[in-house]
Amino acid sequence: MSIEINLNGRVAIVTGAGRGIGCETAQLFARAGARVVIADIDEASAHAAAEQIRAFGGDAFGARTDVTNADDARALAQAALEKFGRIDILVNNAARWTTKLFKDMTPEEYDANLRVTLYGTLNVSRAVLDAMTEQKYGRIVNLISDAGRIGEPYLTVYSAAKAGVAGFTKALAKEVGRYNITVNGIAPGVTHTPGSRDFIESAGGEEKIAKAYPLRRLAQPIDIANVILFLASDMSAYMTGQIFSASGGYTTIG
Repeated sequence: MSIEINLNGRVAIVTGAGRGIGCETAQLFARAGARVVIADIDEASAHAAAEQIRAFGGDAFGARTDVTNADDARALAQAALEKFGRIDILVNNAARWTTKLFKDMTPEEYDANLRVTLYGTLNVSRAVLDAMTEQKYGRIVNLISDAGRIGEPYLTVYSAAKAGVAGFTKALAKEVGRYNITVNGIAPGVTHTPGSRDFIESAGGEEKIAKAYPLRRLAQPIDIANVILFLASDMSAYMTGQIFSASGGYTTIG
């Protein structure tokens, strides 16, 4: 006898899912039986990721979405409802960061970081809440990052934005728990994605960074996607308002 996570009948939206952790998560959801909406600012990447899912028999579609725009977020939710009839899971993965010292950043740069990383999470969460509340079921998983828990040099504004997402996660969980909606966060350590290359180089390279990790390696996207799958499933039904580190032991916060 075996136990597996089953998302049959569930509909999931994953933002920033054209590549990296978001893409890996969307594929994992589809393999677990969910129908998936791939949201990304890069329309071509969104459609390509959805096509990858359809190629192995999954059900998905891509939607160009600017999460900083509340109208875009609402249109994304409406498209999911029109296509699949419900929204069960939201993964707020879309983020933006500028890898440089804070003293060298411009107001325009840190505004862009905040708008995507923090306001994007707020916009899409708000867009799906009515549907989740009406059906009295929902799973919201926010990507926090260890940077938002302990701070990270060269990612100062990103750290601030992710700390905001962490606070939002805890507060929203208390508001919506009565509707059988859980809201949790996952805080990855440094993960091999196209977007992390600049940071890895600025921090001295993969070999140097990995020495700070008890597991002596950086994460792969599937390492993070596996935890997201658990938080999006009914196996985590009595867990809400929590932030879980998936950082190879780099961060050990009670």
